[in-house]
Amino acid sequence: MSEKKNNQKNSYDMTIMNGTVIDVVEEKYVKKNIGIVNGKIEKLTTEKISGKEVIDAKGLLISPGFIDFHSHVDGNSYSAACLVKQGGTTTLGGERELSSKSINRVEDGFVINQGFSISQSFVLRRAVGITNPKRPANSEEISAMVDLARRFMEYGAFAICFGLELVPGTSFDEILALSKVAKEYERPIMVHLRKDGKEALQYFEEIIQVAELTGVSVQILQLMYMVGIGGAMPMALEIIEKARAKGLDIMADSGVYAAYSVCIGTGIFEKGWEKEYGDTSTEDLLISSGIHVGEYCNDELFETLRSEFPETLVTAFVCDPEAISMALKKDYVYVSTNAADGPHYPGIGAPEVAGTYPRLLGKYVRGKKVISLMEAIKKITILPAKRFGIRDIGYIDEGMNADIVIFDENTIIDRADFIGIGRPDTPPEGIKAVIVNGKKAVENGCLTENIHAGCFIKR
Repeated sequence: MSEKKNNQKNSYDMTIMNGTVIDVVEEKYVKKNIGIVNGKIEKLTTEKISGKEVIDAKGLLISPGFIDFHSHVDGNSYSAACLVKQGGTTTLGGERELSSKSINRVEDGFVINQGFSISQSFVLRRAVGITNPKRPANSEEISAMVDLARRFMEYGAFAICFGLELVPGTSFDEILALSKVAKEYERPIMVHLRKDGKEALQYFEEIIQVAELTGVSVQILQLMYMVGIGGAMPMALEIIEKARAKGLDIMADSGVYAAYSVCIGTGIFEKGWEKEYGDTSTEDLLISSGIHVGEYCNDELFETLRSEFPETLVTAFVCDPEAISMALKKDYVYVSTNAADGPHYPGIGAPEVAGTYPRLLGKYVRGKKVISLMEAIKKITILPAKRFGIRDIGYIDEGMNADIVIFDENTIIDRADFIGIGRPDTPPEGIKAVIVNGKKAVENGCLTENIHAGCFIKR
């Protein structure tokens, strides 16, 4: 072979050299150099290769990009920027509406790869004229929702998402009809149960029955923020395991923070919520937006904000930290951010969108040794990719999309925190670079000029 041909063969748009690739398929760590061309991994080799841009990954790990299959980024560029800084390269919309405006913005070039699930709570019900979350849909409305769900499936939705706690008027017939659509297209349903804490346990049966009747795959959303309260986690895991033992395809996901942020006016805080949550009160709620930001609630302020300022964000410190470890140890529990409605703007929101994955790898893998590094990486890469049928990402191999995270396993950790304690959008430590579709979007914690390397993805 001539010298000219050899140079052409070994010249790439980008090369990642001297690092250790996390092979989540074979479950091993391998020293490989990576050559990237046109957003794809063209070469994995032990040989020295050259590229127009070279990243030296000596002493670092090279992972597939992290996949967030349940968040509320939904086309918001600032939230996506927070997510990519912590290694997130792909996200799916969850319970909130991914508007046509957001889709257009994403299709024009977005920070990360953005897909969507169909929101039963905020899209389908509203599309057929149901604005009261407590009102059941009639047969004609259910039929219209079914038709619309099929259209979304044809367009490329990855799942149907039910936020049952937010729309208590949802009937079993409505869940069943839409779950049949999901099964028809071999897509999962994603479910936030009707209640939190021990009260949630009785509502697992409703979803198990749906799985039995339809054969649909079920993803129970955010165990930590739903049953990591009042000692409910062990019982919830037992229920899931009994259902799986019967052959039902029921899995779950969890966050890694012992608190969550939500609007104070939601159905979560209906009368009697303190009893559902166990030993808790309004004083466990930190106000995270508005004129009272940084203050803890009391009964009087709680009622005032609920009635007059229902969009006020509060952080609920009601979860059992040990419940996180319980969930992570289960092979059927993956990790998602559940990144809330913020931070859509600097300093607003909750830390999940900026810190979930570094917290998982730094605190629960390196620090507490709850699970191995390989187990953790699989929970945020190849396993959700397979679960939701996301193509060409989830593992590192020739021909795959070049969505890659390069990090230091000895230093990676989250630095974001809840409003009133710290900044919810503080970037983590220990991430050297994040590659999105072959473009370096993050370098040493800072965004680069390739901020719009992502794209809109469909099933």
